Formats: sequence, structure tokens, C-alpha cells
Amino acid sequence: MTSTSTIIDHEQFRKLFPFMFVLDQSMKVLEIGPALARIVVEMVPGSMLADHFKLYRFGQNALDAEFLRRQTASLIVFKSIKSNLFLRMQVLFVKNPDRYLFVGTPWVRAAAEMKGIGIVLPDFALHDSTVDLLQLNQTANVSLRDARELNITLERRVADRTSELSIANAELSRVMQSKDDFLSAMSHELRTPLNAILGLSESLCEGVYGGLTDKQSKSINTIAESGHHLLSLINDLLDIAKIGAGKMDLDWTNSNLEDVCKSSMRFISGLASKKKISVLLFTDPIASIIHADQRRLKQILVNLLSNAVKFTEEGGHISLQTRSNPERNAIEISVTDSGIGISNSDIERLFRPFTQLDSKLSRQYAGTGLGLSLVLRLAELHGGSVEVKSELGKGSCFTVSLPWSESKSHFPQVAPAYKNLDISTDRIAAKGPLILLVDDNEINLSTVGDYLRAQDFCVILARNGLEAIQVVRERKPQLVLMDIQLPVMDGIDAISILRADPTFASLPILALTSRAMVGDRERCIEAGANDYLTKPVQLKQLTHVILSHLNLLKIK
Repeated sequence: MTSTSTIIDHEQFRKLFPFMFVLDQSMKVLEIGPALARIVVEMVPGSMLADHFKLYRFGQNALDAEFLRRQTASLIVFKSIKSNLFLRMQVLFVKNPDRYLFVGTPWVRAAAEMKGIGIVLPDFALHDSTVDLLQLNQTANVSLRDARELNITLERRVADRTSELSIANAELSRVMQSKDDFLSAMSHELRTPLNAILGLSESLCEGVYGGLTDKQSKSINTIAESGHHLLSLINDLLDIAKIGAGKMDLDWTNSNLEDVCKSSMRFISGLASKKKISVLLFTDPIASIIHADQRRLKQILVNLLSNAVKFTEEGGHISLQTRSNPERNAIEISVTDSGIGISNSDIERLFRPFTQLDSKLSRQYAGTGLGLSLVLRLAELHGGSVEVKSELGKGSCFTVSLPWSESKSHFPQVAPAYKNLDISTDRIAAKGPLILLVDDNEINLSTVGDYLRAQDFCVILARNGLEAIQVVRERKPQLVLMDIQLPVMDGIDAISILRADPTFASLPILALTSRAMVGDRERCIEAGANDYLTKPVQLKQLTHVILSHLNLLKIK
């Protein structure tokens, strides 16, 4: 057995099998590997194996030499009596002298099991595949732990970001609501005095308060023109704000494009005549019907035509042309002028809000720079675009392209509202219909009331919603002009209460208000209003609408 002892004593052998041990036939420990000796400190040469280990998974616990002799072709698993250490060993029986050499390795399935036993990776031999397994397992565990920690971190970040986003959205909603409230309030505060300015100007021009001298008439007309200019500016500002806030909804209808063009041209005909500028219209019969918001389309054309007149010198010419473009599936509307033209560098910033060009001639004219910005945004709301071609000193051409389907060109022509209607007041008796005018502004009550009385209407007044309800029940007017922003009770609540009474279910109620934000019209109509008019309103138009709802208009 000398050769065996030589092998056992060899240091390299002990390194190869750090968990080895040698027994005699009585199961006494003779030799022990360095790693095993460190972990099971009480297992020393001369001690019995049964004091330290028992058999595992062999149906018996007794360590019998003869039994072990028969297991030389099998793996034997020992279980530590005092710990969770398992040894997976192979027995080699050496006959001379009779010795049992056990070589193997700890049976470890996860790196976490090693900590309680006291095993570390350097205890394993270099050739031991268990090390690779444990390292892979450990790496996997570390990766899983890191992944879990990362997931927790990401979840925490997502939760934090979600919370921040919720706070930001809440703040944005608050800011947007504040902006909407501000715009609504400014609309009311600016339009209310304008209603008085324009209303009184119109009444004075029509002689409601007596005759005027030529100089007085000229001054009143200047006031009216300035008022309308200010109204246009307010409308442009509000429209820009609405579009920017995503609050502008389009009222899509099928409109006769030629009629829209002619109506738009009438807005600039006076100024064009003063400057002796010829304005021509060329229409494409194929593109006769367009699907768009008629009012916004007219707003686009009026802005372009107004600019063309403004920047075209006396004696020049302007053309408005419509044409179909099947290749682009579009209807194109072009406004061409013989004006001052625009440089290429200026075209790039032409559609920016509040931008004025540097041309010397352009500085002769007042303006905010909102018109073209509004044109572009309104065109884009329709799904269209705006193109510009210009040459300094020769003129400009603005082309608006809007989506179009050929099938829409075959829709029946839609007649403009109130076309060919006679609104002459001499058809109404001196004691005309009884009108209730509800407004908390004394100037508006006086201005509108005096004008309507001059048209032979009988006008009675109320200054809040509650008073309006009482007057309606007592006097039973034939029509109500209801302001919306009222003290005590607002106009919407007053309309709702009146509509709840069957007696007044058919009473014409017209909402006459300075509020012009998105949703105001819908709220008024939902409450029961028959129509919605925005201040300032032309008093002739107001008379026209009143007669219409009273069925007193006569078609020529």
C-alpha cells in the first residue's frame, strides 16, 4: 500500500482533491483533504467517520466496510451530521494495505447554500465543474437581483415621472382654464364698450338722434371705422389664441365657392375704389362647391384681399381666382396683386404672428402682423396650406390649397342665408312687436333700445336674469334679447327656467352676448336659445334677425 500512501501524501493530489479522505476497514479516518479539514474541524485523523457523516439515499445509514467495497463503481453521497454539507464521493479500494480512498466534491446546487456551510469558491479544485456551475448560478442570481433592483428603480422612476406628469397636467389644465377664463373675460370686457361705440355710431349715422352736419357725419364714420378696425383686431387676437389652445372647432358645410368669393370681395370694395384699384374674379366651374367652414374661409379671403389692397399702389389691380387641381386633390384659391412685392428673405418670416416686414412702403400702413398668421393657421385647420410667390416691385400671389373631392362639386348650390329678403321697416306697424331687452350695461340698453324703438319696436328692459323672468311672465313679450353675463342670475339659467314653462316654449329668445369662446354658443343653444349673436352686432343685422324670428321678413 506504499504507492497509495505516496499518492495521498503528494501535495498536488491534495490540491486536486481538497475534499478527499482515507479510511481503514474500521471506518477510522486516516487522511483528510485541506478544504474538508477546514470546514469539518473535528474530523481529524483517528476519529470515526460515523461521528461526522452518514450515508444519504442508499436505504441505510450504517457505514459498513463491505458495503462500501461494493460501491467502487458508484457515487456515494455523505451527509454531515452537524451541518448541511453533502459530499458526493467515489470510493477507491486499495488492497495492500486495506484502505478506502474517497475522492469527490461538495454537492452544492446554488451559491447561496455555501454561506451556511462555510465553503468558498477557492475551496474547490480548479478542475471541478461545480465551480463553473456555481459561478454561472451566482452570475445568474446577481443578474436576476440586478434586474429586480433595476425594475424596482424603473418602477419608482415611472411612478415619480407619472406623478410629476400628473402634477404638470393638472397645472397645465389650470393654466389653460385660466387662459380660457381670461380670454372669455377680455372678450366680454372689450366687446361690451365696442358694442356701444359701434351701435351709437350706426344710430347717429341713420339719424336716430336727429340730423347731422356733413362734418359730424364724417367724424362719426371715422369713429365707426376705427371701432370696426379695433373689433377686427380683437377677433384676430382671440382667434389666434383659440387655435393655439386647440379650442377652435370648424363648422363644416358645403358652400358655393363663387358666392363666398363675391361676399369676401365686398368687404374690400370700398377701399379698393378709393385707391382706384380694379378687383377681378375668375372662377373654375368645376370647383363650384367647397366643403369648409364658410365663415373661416371668408376670413382667409378677406385677410388676403385686405393685404393686397393695402400694399397695392393707386391704380393697381388685384385678382381673385379659383381652380381645381385634381392631381393634388385640392381646390386652389389665389389672390394676386400688382403691389410692392416681398423679398425672399421676408417670405420666410411672413406668417409669424406680430411680424412686420422691413419694406419702406409697408411701414406706411398700420397693422399687427396677425392677418397672414391667422390665414395660415385657418388653412391648416382645414387640412390645407398656403404658398407665396412674390417679386419686389411687381407684386405677390398668395395661393390657398384646400382638400377637395370631385364628388362634392355636384352638390346642389346652397343659397346664402337671408338672401333676397326685404327688411324695410315700413312694413311694420307703428306699434310693432314687444321686445324684451335684457342687459346689465346701461349704455347698451340705451343704444340698442333707442335703435329698436326707431324701427317701431316696442322695447321693455330688464337688468338681470331674475328680473327678465318676472318681466316675461308679466308682460309676455313676443321676443327676448338676452345677455348671458348678468348679475343675480345669468342669462343661461334664465333661458333654462323660461323654457321649463310650457307657456313660453315657443317664445323666441336670442342670446346677445360679448362672450365668444368655444362652447359658448353650444351652451346657449342647449339652454334653449333660438339664436346666438356676438357683440358688437350691427344693429341692422340685429333688426334683420329679429324680423326673421318673428316671421315678419318678406321675400321679394
